[in-house]
Amino acid sequence: MSLSKEATSKLFSVKYINCKRRYGMWKKILISSGLLACLSCPQFTSDAYTVLMHQTDVNMNLTYPLVYLYNEAAQTKVNTEIAIYVDKMRDLYYKEKMYTVNLNYETTYEDDDYISLIITSGWYNGQSAHGYYTSQGLVFDKHTGNLIPATNYVHLKDDEQLYKLVMEGMLPVFSSREHQLQYNEFQILDKKIPIRNNNYVLLGEGKIAMLYQPYEISYYANGVTRIVFTPEKIEYINRLNS
Repeated sequence: MSLSKEATSKLFSVKYINCKRRYGMWKKILISSGLLACLSCPQFTSDAYTVLMHQTDVNMNLTYPLVYLYNEAAQTKVNTEIAIYVDKMRDLYYKEKMYTVNLNYETTYEDDDYISLIITSGWYNGQSAHGYYTSQGLVFDKHTGNLIPATNYVHLKDDEQLYKLVMEGMLPVFSSREHQLQYNEFQILDKKIPIRNNNYVLLGEGKIAMLYQPYEISYYANGVTRIVFTPEKIEYINRLNS
């Protein structure tokens, strides 16, 4: 199915109206029957639910969430941000004529206040040795729809400090296959690791992870790497920099 940008925007608004009308009825029925916890599609929390969306063409496969919130203004902000990545991949396919294009997502954490997503975008021009992909972490406040920066949790001094904490083993780094990187797997020339205050995710249990694209701090085979901060490490870093 191929949709224009205008149709995509209209789809977000129409789907919201229709689904929100049904949500109250669904929820009452499911609560009364004791089935609410068993429902998997759409996915509910106490104040939100997510519907899986698809756009496809011959060599294009886009899968992304449509997030519904009680606060309509917050919902519009969340879905508008997600639509940016959908539109970008559509442009790569239809305008820049990439051979293959795909997009998918993962919900890394969700509670009554926040929803944390990874949007992964991949493309291949049909000529190079392999395609390329990037991952973007998005942490939304469900009440406002605003993106929450990592500084809401951890306060790093600078890129040099982050490099030192990683190289000294204070902060573990994991590949896309959940393999913990060893010292000889890093590719960092200037002794700096950029702080990703706007590209991170929540992992639950008070953990967060900053995301780094292939080649940024390690070689391509390790994929998108994650620097993981546990609550204990976050407390130490914040105390260190206070």
